[in-house]
Amino acid sequence: MKAEVVITIHLYKERTMNTSRWIFSLMGMMGLAGLLAACGSDGAPSVSASGSGSGSGSGSASASGTITGFGSVVVNGKRFDTSSSSFTVDGQSGSQSDLKVGMIVTVNGSFNGTQRSAAAVLQKDAVEGLVQSVATDGLSLIVMGQTVLVDNTTLIDDNIPGRNLLNLVSGTDHVEVNGHIRPNGVIQATFIEKKLINVTPEVRGFVTDHNDGAKTFQIGSLTVNYATALISDMPAPNGSNWNGLSVEAKGAVFTATTTTLTGTKVEPENRGVSDQVDEFEVEGYVTQVRGAGDFFIGNTRVQTTGNTEFRGGTIDEIVVGAKLSAEGRWENGILIATKHVKFHEGVKLEGDIEMISSNSIRLTGLPGLTVTVNGQTELRDTNLGGLSSGDHVRLRGRVSGPNSVIATRVELRSGDNDVDLQGPVQSIAGNVIVILGVSVDTSTISQFESVSGSSMNRAGFLAEVKANALVKVKGDLNGSMVRWAEAELED
Repeated sequence: MKAEVVITIHLYKERTMNTSRWIFSLMGMMGLAGLLAACGSDGAPSVSASGSGSGSGSGSASASGTITGFGSVVVNGKRFDTSSSSFTVDGQSGSQSDLKVGMIVTVNGSFNGTQRSAAAVLQKDAVEGLVQSVATDGLSLIVMGQTVLVDNTTLIDDNIPGRNLLNLVSGTDHVEVNGHIRPNGVIQATFIEKKLINVTPEVRGFVTDHNDGAKTFQIGSLTVNYATALISDMPAPNGSNWNGLSVEAKGAVFTATTTTLTGTKVEPENRGVSDQVDEFEVEGYVTQVRGAGDFFIGNTRVQTTGNTEFRGGTIDEIVVGAKLSAEGRWENGILIATKHVKFHEGVKLEGDIEMISSNSIRLTGLPGLTVTVNGQTELRDTNLGGLSSGDHVRLRGRVSGPNSVIATRVELRSGDNDVDLQGPVQSIAGNVIVILGVSVDTSTISQFESVSGSSMNRAGFLAEVKANALVKVKGDLNGSMVRWAEAELED
């Protein structure tokens, strides 16, 4: 059976912004996980294959993720040979040398045993246009009405002076941003570069406020006027019927004073896979939950099975805004997650609130570790004003400093003595490991688990654990101290 194969890839390189060098140095501690986004073909050629996949047989393969190396292309730990591949970069025919670390690309390919080959590589950005403003901390900016967030995984191209976003000139400079679209329309940037020539204003995202009478809709804070645009493969506009669709809009003129793009073309954002693909993998943010084990990552629908393996979380933790990857087979527009669903927010905390302010939380028993809550944090079953010292909470987030975390989700839980700490190991000295600035003495721990979940002894655990490894420890609160009881190596 013929199957069009698409792989979206983000390219990473170890770069840092001078203004936030201490943050970005944590990339080494966190490791570099593949960032996967929804796929799209844009007319890329297909590959015909068949088989069962997973290291045996042959077949079609589709994935979206991050290139962590060249010499061919490595994505999600898998190497794709590109010796016979075509390349499309920024809408133009190009070569692999035009790709840069951090870019999102789409790759069509196939597998034969453990060998994978790419037939076509297509780079796709989230927004390209005028910089309207840059935050004073250099960690966010507004590009053509789109809010762009920068974190310790974002790569800044060296054509931006000092790789420092504060050196961009608002109202003058244009940039291209690659990244994931979050459910609120915000772009989580993976790569940002300055555009010097050939700037075509374009944006990808979810439609809101469609008004066919006015021939306009919104993507983020951008108004797109499509009165004279070519409408390609879209439903016939009627009232507000485009709301919620994932689209790509291109234009000729962007008017900054009104944040309006005069559109030249509007078309669906197409993940670009055919009715059946033997291996399919996608990563991104959950944008919709239809029911238990039935949800969307970006614009890709995912369904779990009774055999789906959940890594780093449980099925009830699949909520809008969570960052996940899923792997399985693609059938008739749905990714059946026959292999796994993996949670990619590396930090997981649980415990009692010791101190809370308007924008930060500290947990009892985790001294020195500060959790920042911002406008992007999801608050479940509560609001920040409704939390107080002594409340038991569960948090997910990402590293922002040696002993600081930005919360992506805060959930109020029933009171108990459980304390969980999951994050990258910073150092190891004898029996003591340090996670997010918290020293954990493993000599009191009696239960150890490997990445596969099998039991191991303390010596085996300490021999296996390395700096930068993701580790979860569990314990009970005893006064203001934690008695650690379990330690697990996480994937």
